[in-house]
Amino acid sequence: MRIKQLSILACAFMFTLVISSCSKKNIKKADATGEEDTITIPAIDIEETIDMLNTEANIRGTQFVEQENIQTIFFEFDKYNLSDKNRNILSANAEIIKSHKEWIILVEGHCDDKGTIEYNLALGQKRAKQVRDYYIRLGIMESAMGTISYGEENPSCMDETEVCWAQNRRSETKVRNQ
Repeated sequence: MRIKQLSILACAFMFTLVISSCSKKNIKKADATGEEDTITIPAIDIEETIDMLNTEANIRGTQFVEQENIQTIFFEFDKYNLSDKNRNILSANAEIIKSHKEWIILVEGHCDDKGTIEYNLALGQKRAKQVRDYYIRLGIMESAMGTISYGEENPSCMDETEVCWAQNRRSETKVRNQ
């Protein structure tokens, strides 16, 4: 009887341990000396609703491609806000996009390889969403655009230099015909 109670107690403890360990994510953080430390933050569960899925354009299927006249914008380290320079570039991009009603737009968010995969995916999504939201304010239909984050997974430069990392902190606007 005593062994059965201990077994049940051990199973309950293991279940609690497994459940509590799955609800947090680790991110790297550098202290004042530049040494990295890992901190734990609670996980965020995002549930996609049908309304959310119907708002953005369907980005699955045919390949999106770069257009020669549509420019890439770049972000500061760990930032996703749009600078005045970025707004000017996006305004010029929007004029081109508005003249092509047949296009579906994909706004990609990219990051350098600093930080965790989860953190960079979230930051890339914030960058893509900022660009998409600005395009909407400039008159591009939300239903003609989709966003995706590649985080650090699709770098444009592979060198371990600040110049290269800056090239990877970007948002690209790609298109495909409907």
